[in-house]
Amino acid sequence: MRTLDPKTSEDRKRRLLQAVIFHYMQTGKPVGSQVIVDKYNFGMSSATVRNMLMDLEKEGFLIQPHTSAGRVPSDKGYRLYVDSLLEVQSLAATEEERIRKEYAARAKELEDVMISTSRMLSSMSNYTGIVLSPRLDKSLLQRLQLIPLSNTQILVVVVSQAGLIRHKAIQLSQPMSPERLNMISEMLNERLKGLPLSEVRTQILHHIEAVEQEQSEVFSIARELARDAFDLRSVDGEVYIDGRENIFSFPDSGDFSELSGLLKAIEQKNLLSSVLEKTMKKEGLSVKIGAENSRPELRSVSLVSNTYKLGDHTIGVLGILGPRRMEYGRMIALVEGVTKVVNQMLEKMVSNE
Repeated sequence: MRTLDPKTSEDRKRRLLQAVIFHYMQTGKPVGSQVIVDKYNFGMSSATVRNMLMDLEKEGFLIQPHTSAGRVPSDKGYRLYVDSLLEVQSLAATEEERIRKEYAARAKELEDVMISTSRMLSSMSNYTGIVLSPRLDKSLLQRLQLIPLSNTQILVVVVSQAGLIRHKAIQLSQPMSPERLNMISEMLNERLKGLPLSEVRTQILHHIEAVEQEQSEVFSIARELARDAFDLRSVDGEVYIDGRENIFSFPDSGDFSELSGLLKAIEQKNLLSSVLEKTMKKEGLSVKIGAENSRPELRSVSLVSNTYKLGDHTIGVLGILGPRRMEYGRMIALVEGVTKVVNQMLEKMVSNE
């Protein structure tokens, strides 16, 4: 009996594991040795394949749900499969064109880009699309505008250099004419443009203190702005989600308690925000499979995500939340393709400011 050298044996097991995972992703059914012999040209007997499947199970790459059933991939098996993807499937030209048309039709402000992105990721994957927008307090001020709503109430519109817009209605302690509001807007823009929004709150008062005393009303409105419009202490990046309902059709979605926990996790945006914030610390593509997710509520699913940038700065995360049994090659290609377009859209928005 010929004995294979260890390298050849490991290579065979790896190819066998890939075949099992591929077949399971296509059918959703446990894979037995006879299926491998019938459908894949490995040139091995059913007994040899069966022994190799047992080895893969002992090594933690496969699970046998029942003693009489075939085997399914474990999280460890999926991880080896994802890591072995030598070529990421590229998006078809028609899919890339569809993405660009969607953004061209809808993306006018940053919020439009975020909404369109989560919708696009969901519709093209049939899973759940999620996007973490840039944190407002990390953004730089592009301009602010004071719009009168009544004699003593104004709408403050804050625009960051990334295109993020925040609206805030505030009540003034004294009436202010539209002409005066416009003058104050121009003065504040001249002095504060380019500052991080986290600093604007304190810098408003610092700069206005230099204004002549007869312009006390300017100091008064600056105090109102610092207290209300630029109170960013609790502001995190907004999480945009589309396709929540798709989780009901995830294959292998588990029992009711598992599904209920996943639904609650998706609805708790602060939970998802913390998960995505951690993901953002490691730039680039990330694939978290099942138990690799830090939150127990997400351990029945996989998260394929990527960071997006403005210039050289990473400012947010986008991705797909889907079942462990997914077409990883296509999902990775979709996430990377959408990231590329989002980066281009953000650059374009800033250059048009």
